[in-house]
Formats: sequence, structure tokens, C-alpha cells
Amino acid sequence: MRKTFLIFYLLLFISSYTYAQESKLPKGWDKISLNGKIAYMNLITGDVSKVLPINPATKPQKKIKVEYDPTITHIVQKGETLSTIARMYNLNLGKLYQLNSLENFDKIEIGDEIVVGYEDLKQKKEVSSIDEKSTEVNVEKMNHIVGSGDTLYSIAKQYGKSVTEIKSMNNLKSNTIFIGQRLFIE
Repeated sequence: MRKTFLIFYLLLFISSYTYAQESKLPKGWDKISLNGKIAYMNLITGDVSKVLPINPATKPQKKIKVEYDPTITHIVQKGETLSTIARMYNLNLGKLYQLNSLENFDKIEIGDEIVVGYEDLKQKKEVSSIDEKSTEVNVEKMNHIVGSGDTLYSIAKQYGKSVTEIKSMNNLKSNTIFIGQRLFIE
């Protein structure tokens, strides 16, 4: 009789162990121990939950701040020259040269970005004030020396600024810059 009960309990244990379903965690979650209790960690954000998650972990959506940039550019296509580009935008070559600060105007390549003008600034931007006491100034990073092929647009893009901001920081009245010119970049 003892053997029968032992076999019965053993079969009961094996069947319950075999058919028991452990709740599967959604993608991006991991089971952890928090103060001796089971918790769940979002592997993407690092958030911890004491409740079994239902949905897969996702990266929180960041609000993208769209900045108005008045620069109008043209991407050079196969067969285009500066003359044809100037005609497309009703510009003379002198104005195109002035807008782009190119060293060699005969060597434009497919895919080059050519500045063809600037739109009127339609809306003012909010300027956030910077607490000067809490920021350390690195003089090396605050200046940009204009090189061959640099435009206000390309420099603004490089530093994550707008053309208007760079012009304002440097008291520039026009969009003309010169090779060797030192521009203040905050």
C-alpha cells in the first residue's frame, strides 16, 4: 500500500510539474529579485515593476524639437554645373559663390550641398538662458575656424545650431564668411 501511495504521489508530482505553465515574460523584460521578492526589469529603460508585465518593453518616444532653418540648399545631381544651378534659382554666379565660400568652383560633385539662398525668418525662436556659473568654458570648443568649403549652413549643422544662431553670436549682417575667419560657437 505504501508503494502505491508513493507511486501515486510521484506520478502526481511529475504530471503537475510537466503540465504546469510558467508565465512567459514579454520581450524586453527580465525576472529579478528585489529585496527577496520577485520583480521584473525593463531591459530597455531599466524600470523595475513588481507586477508581471503584459506588454513588450519599448523605448520611450522622445519629443523631437523641430528647428526652423532658413537655409535653402540644392543637392547637386548628375550633369549639373554651378551655372545651371544658378539659372534654376534665378541667381548670378557671383551670388552663388558668395553664398557658398567654395575654394574651387569647378570641382563640385554629385551629392554636394549648395546653398542657394535663405528664407525670411517667419517665427522667432525661444532662447534658453544658460547658467554661466554651472558651465565650464572650453575655449577650444567655442570657436570654429572657417575652412575651405565651409558655409554657415554646414557649420551650423556640424554644431547642432541654426544659421540664425551663429550669425547672431558673431554679429554677422550677411551670410558671407571667409576662409580663416574665427566664428564663436556656444
